[in-house]
Amino acid sequence: MRNRLMTLSKGLVLALTVGLGCCYTAPVMSAPKARVVEQQRDEDLDDLSFIEMINSVELDKKSADLIRKFQDKEGRNRLHNRDYNSKNGCTVETFRNKEVLLITIPASRLFSPNETTLRPGAAALLNPIKRYLKEPDMYRVLMVMHTDNTGSEAYRDQITEERSRAVFDWFQKQNVNTNYLFPYAYGDEMPLVENNTMDNRSKNRRLEIYLMPGKKMLEQAKKGRIVF
Repeated sequence: MRNRLMTLSKGLVLALTVGLGCCYTAPVMSAPKARVVEQQRDEDLDDLSFIEMINSVELDKKSADLIRKFQDKEGRNRLHNRDYNSKNGCTVETFRNKEVLLITIPASRLFSPNETTLRPGAAALLNPIKRYLKEPDMYRVLMVMHTDNTGSEAYRDQITEERSRAVFDWFQKQNVNTNYLFPYAYGDEMPLVENNTMDNRSKNRRLEIYLMPGKKMLEQAKKGRIVF
């Protein structure tokens, strides 16, 4: 991977849309500066901002309806029921009008305090994501690392960048196709809650994984069936 920093406008705002059940929340997230690691892919995607990336595959209405149904089933039956729920402190939500799945993993489940090396048990939480990288551009998987407001800005940027890189490196070592895996680091720029208590700061330290439809899913949806 080649290092590159990317800046987004602080004025951009994203509204999260929910729909997979009571485990969901609906925060409003701003999109400030982001740091992303650049890599080679089949398409020229590396220069896209996070906002552009999350909207990089335009869906027609018929395809969008089918993809929403497919994502709802995938989110409920596999991700929430099997892999990410209150048992391990994770959540599954929907994003971008219920077309994108959003998994949130507490950073404490992946890293020890102030560390950038993955915990031995982190693999159990990352392994399920390999499924979404098997078929190139079936999904575009965005990994966004966040922290709280503790320490200097330089430290916050550094720790999220190094943690994001550590997660990406883990996937590379698993011999999976990472052409459509996009790592971002946001420092403390996008808190879920105010950083005014230890519990709130813990909630803000997290890895968000966005599973967005790729062009292959769109092609299948246009034919009236998604096979995955």
